[in-house]
Amino acid sequence: MKKSILLSLFACVSLFAAQDPVALLKQNDVELQKELKKKSHTPKEIERIKFLSSGLFDFAKMAERSLPKKTLDTVSAALKAEFAKEFQRMVENSSVNKFKNTTFTSPDSTVYEAPKYKKDGAEVEVSIHSWSKGKDMLMVYKMEKAGESWRVWDLVIDDLSTTRNYQDQFKSILETKSFKELIKTVKDKADEYAK
Repeated sequence: MKKSILLSLFACVSLFAAQDPVALLKQNDVELQKELKKKSHTPKEIERIKFLSSGLFDFAKMAERSLPKKTLDTVSAALKAEFAKEFQRMVENSSVNKFKNTTFTSPDSTVYEAPKYKKDGAEVEVSIHSWSKGKDMLMVYKMEKAGESWRVWDLVIDDLSTTRNYQDQFKSILETKSFKELIKTVKDKADEYAK
């Protein structure tokens, strides 16, 4: 079963690899909404939702950017890798948990703006306007080139940066706890969201 999940995820990644950033996000959104419209989900479908809701994210980069520089300069590569792994679990499980506990309604319409390229095309920002019940929600995906595809390192929703939000939380925790304790806190949150 795990092998079939990995093969289907690999097929999705291969499909996305040849696309521009806007087409990549559009296709991902279509697939995610298709899954979310189902009334119940098998474990395999939960894994697919997890992939579609966060599979485009570069969690190693997000984890790194969410930590204070002095912490990055002092902790080992092994601890950074452990933190990134638990950080990814926390974000993925949190996303699935939100979807399971929310009644999903399709937005009235979605508008994808033209991408804004930076650093000689190595970085891009894609803005998406989503209207639901008359309210406009602006999401800005900040992405970096990764081979022939794009990976998200920050998602800004109505001017609130996801990476900055985590950075503020982790900085506050590190004022009173060690880095290993921060990893445990993140791991516990990931486990909590997985229930």
